[in-house]
Amino acid sequence: MCWPIWGGGLLFYELMPEVRQALSRVYYDTSAVPYLYDSRVYPVGVSCVGRGKIIFGSDFPLLSPARYLDGISELGSEMREAVLGNNAREVFGL
Repeated sequence: MCWPIWGGGLLFYELMPEVRQALSRVYYDTSAVPYLYDSRVYPVGVSCVGRGKIIFGSDFPLLSPARYLDGISELGSEMREAVLGNNAREVFGL
């Protein structure tokens, strides 16, 4: 299951071990992130759920993908590659 926009904040609850276990098969996409948060949310999201549970999603054509890339670019190269494609390939078996 993939929840948009950080799952409406659901990913922050994954800091509780019992919630993390219950949401082990939930993934979060980045759509609408620039509408709701500043770029500091990307590393915070990664620290809450780990590198493998965040998948790039956009609101194109309403919002240019460049707006997302500005925030994602603050992540390290390995994490950036994971968010921009590697995580989705793994989740969807591509």
